Amino acid sequence: MQSESVSDKEVQESSIQFRVAAYNVRVGRQATPEEIGNALKPYDLDIVCFSETPAGDWTKRAAAVLDMDHVVVGKYSTAGHTDKYKTIASKTPLYGYEEILMADTLHTVTRAVTRIEGRPIAIYSVHFPKGWRDQAHIDETTGKVNAFISHLKERPAEETVVVMGDFNFVPSNSDSNSMYHEMFIDIGLDFSWRDLAIDVTTRNTSRIFKPEAERIDRVIDHILYDPKMVKAVDGEIVELAEPLSDHKPVWAQLELR
Repeated sequence: MQSESVSDKEVQESSIQFRVAAYNVRVGRQATPEEIGNALKPYDLDIVCFSETPAGDWTKRAAAVLDMDHVVVGKYSTAGHTDKYKTIASKTPLYGYEEILMADTLHTVTRAVTRIEGRPIAIYSVHFPKGWRDQAHIDETTGKVNAFISHLKERPAEETVVVMGDFNFVPSNSDSNSMYHEMFIDIGLDFSWRDLAIDVTTRNTSRIFKPEAERIDRVIDHILYDPKMVKAVDGEIVELAEPLSDHKPVWAQLELR
């Protein structure tokens, strides 16, 4: 008589899972798009959100290495700098492209929708500003993050949202709260690090070429979603033997609930 219990393998095979990554590529200064694509290829990704990509066919070239035929390049370069675009590459078709203003065109979020086994997933590629110079700069950054959160709050409650990229802030931890992280938690979103039980306080994803002491607690690249709708079942910070940017890629295997 066959057991009524379902094996872990059967559960995994019946669940809807897909693999995603985020990577700030520093305008391609350290590597070609083909080198970036080959570094990510072992993770068998379905979707990648890039930030600080050059204009033109840069993302398309990286996507080709990753066997991704679908690419969206955002309209506005971050902070008005040259070649700092938010882009999305995907194995599944992308539609419904939208550029979301974070109060102005200097900081925007690039959005597109894809379908994973028929279920629509809204993908957001981000590169947030960092408030640090003075209180006025902090207030400006807070206003821009609030503008994006207001957009998310207006989306249908049943929409599955995955936000990826350079957030420019570290997560809250047991010793201190991140104001911006808490703003996302307040609307029901959180980072993949929680599901993966990864302590990021001693890790980094940025300042790769800085002294080690300046890289502690510098995980600012994240994958964000609603834990009631999505769960990370695998993932990590990618530690490359040779840095291809001043950031590290982050990836996750996501399961739809």
